[in-house]
Amino acid sequence: MTVGRSSGKFKAILAFGAHNYPFLRDIPTMQLDYQVSDGVCLLRLNAPPLNSLTLPLLDQLRTAVRRAGADPAVQGIVIAGSADHFSAGADVHLFQHLTSPKSAIELSQVFQAAFQEIEDSSKPVAAALTGNLVGGALELAMACHYRCAAAGSRFSMAEVNLGINPGAGGTQRLPRLVGPEAAVQMLLTAAVLDAARALELGLIDAVVPGGQELDGARQLLRLAAVRRTRDRTDKVADPAVRSAAYDQAAGIVARVRPEVVAPQKIFECVRTGLEESFAAGLRREQTAFAECMATAGARNKIHLFFATRQTGKLPELADAPAANVVSAAVVGVGTMGVGIAQALLAAGVRVTLLDQDEAMVQKGLQRIRHALERRVADGKLSPERAEWMIGLLSASSHWQDAAEASLVIESVFEDVHVKQSVLKRLDSICSPDTILATNTSTICLDGLAAGLDHPERLIGLHFFNPAQRMPLVEVIRRETSSPSTLATAVKLCRAMRKTPVLVKNREGFLVNRVFIPYLQEAFSLLEEGATAAEIDAAAVEFGFPMGPLALIDMAGVDILVHAQRVLHHAYRYHGPLSPIAVRLMQRGHLGQKTGAGVYRYQSGSHTPLASSDTAEIIAEVRDEAGRHPREIGREEIVERLVLRMVGEAYRVLEEGIARSASDVDVAMVLGTGFPDFRGGVVQYARDSGVDRVRLRLEQLAAECGERFLPSHLLREEPGTKQGVS
Repeated sequence: MTVGRSSGKFKAILAFGAHNYPFLRDIPTMQLDYQVSDGVCLLRLNAPPLNSLTLPLLDQLRTAVRRAGADPAVQGIVIAGSADHFSAGADVHLFQHLTSPKSAIELSQVFQAAFQEIEDSSKPVAAALTGNLVGGALELAMACHYRCAAAGSRFSMAEVNLGINPGAGGTQRLPRLVGPEAAVQMLLTAAVLDAARALELGLIDAVVPGGQELDGARQLLRLAAVRRTRDRTDKVADPAVRSAAYDQAAGIVARVRPEVVAPQKIFECVRTGLEESFAAGLRREQTAFAECMATAGARNKIHLFFATRQTGKLPELADAPAANVVSAAVVGVGTMGVGIAQALLAAGVRVTLLDQDEAMVQKGLQRIRHALERRVADGKLSPERAEWMIGLLSASSHWQDAAEASLVIESVFEDVHVKQSVLKRLDSICSPDTILATNTSTICLDGLAAGLDHPERLIGLHFFNPAQRMPLVEVIRRETSSPSTLATAVKLCRAMRKTPVLVKNREGFLVNRVFIPYLQEAFSLLEEGATAAEIDAAAVEFGFPMGPLALIDMAGVDILVHAQRVLHHAYRYHGPLSPIAVRLMQRGHLGQKTGAGVYRYQSGSHTPLASSDTAEIIAEVRDEAGRHPREIGREEIVERLVLRMVGEAYRVLEEGIARSASDVDVAMVLGTGFPDFRGGVVQYARDSGVDRVRLRLEQLAAECGERFLPSHLLREEPGTKQGVS
């Protein structure tokens, strides 16, 4: 049988919810199954596909717990999800519709009250856990009296990644279960625990083989005692233990951007609960949640969360069959090729490393093995998993060994003629059903497809360095690309746990089209008078993980020079790259790989130091141009760097290269490190006020040149009245 909705006070709260969150009207009424057998009431979450915790489901859960508590035939309660997934946690759509601090507090109260009802049950409640328990799902489990998890389950409190604090009791129950030090680590860093570690810390009470968690939960109920988490003090009573946790938390909070308030608010919630009371901690959770939701940082992080989900929703490919890629060849064993191979191996794809130089092939093979061994040594990969991945890997210097692969990715030098040669050779060897992909970062695919017998199967798969870790892949389609080929590529990206962004084919595509002007502008500022240290410091203060000139040194000055030449040829309004960069390349100052670039580097160190050679080049360029250096303030540096990206992002949208503004935001955050608390390039422009951005671009175009001219789309976008975020 299935439990329906209750009446009374909770129904009134739901009425408030339905008014403020219209999408709730589309949620099925019945989301919880109720069954009694042998004295145990099984409450199974039944809200596919994710068992997200919606307001109706919470209402039904409360009703069911009350009903079971009043039933003399029930001796204990088990809360479970599906066979392989307990719950995805709170339905994050709720966050999009919070309109005031009052509504945020009320939402937190609803969740807290529902979980409090479970903890207050007069009959023991056990949770049967499986899959990834994140945020609200773990808060629900912690409100139960006992927890049994399937081996392979994973546990985390990831609200901090959305710029918010847990609002359903997580900051209060977690320290009481695992101790304050482990709790603040999980709460402030979103650290993930496997089942074994969770058992060791006391987060769960038992671990059983997958599929046996229900039986395990029933066994725990035989303890026949109600253990309320809120009453447990053994791990939090020692003042020295609490003090150590506070010091740890303060250290983490001190490293966080001031725009992101969640870590500080979480710390306050934990401390309030430990120093005052459980109830006081819950009240602080409510107000902290409202305070977080009121910030631009949280709104922008939540914007990106939903935007990332949207990148994979591709109606134009909905009817296209997507094949499983079971084998792949990676041509080119440089840094990118080796990284791409590792990403494929992690997805369970058999990989053949291919290069015509046998010595290079063997070197690439060893690099992958050593990388996996390092991950094992660091505890990031099990020895068994590493051995399995190595078993999927082979290497060859014979082109024919790519013939049977279902996908071949070329990752050779970024030169159109080299890539054309490689692709033509592969085209002649591989089956017509084999997908050919290029990892080009800037070159138009039409030129690479010229001369192929089956050009419709060529697509771009632009990975980002390091490919095994970076979460983004640009899936680049030509006008004649097969929908099934694209659907297969998107499916593969998901299997690699990467975010695919589908873009149209034109030089630079999306990310480099928008990002290289930012790097180009850094050299223009350097030429005009700003120092490298000033430019990089301004970018870091804005929120980038590193400055543009330090980044260029890491990637290679030569890489930028070659890429910018391609883009300048395609987009003449970009203007030329400053001669400073070109002369650095000509003199062999390519960055960290040569020990000197914009900065100089001591042997074995990546710390950037001022370079007299660069200063000499800058002076030469200024003298030849008759330019006198001027003082450039941090505000102008940031404006010119970021607004070059904004202007180009709107051109990408105007030309239809990107599918949506949210795709642009996701790609720039995941691919370039644009600060997530600013929401992405387009979101930043909208938060800053489109009218203000448009006016400033026009002013900069008058001062610096047409590269700053706003596009027609930007001129036509309705303005906003918001201030700079």
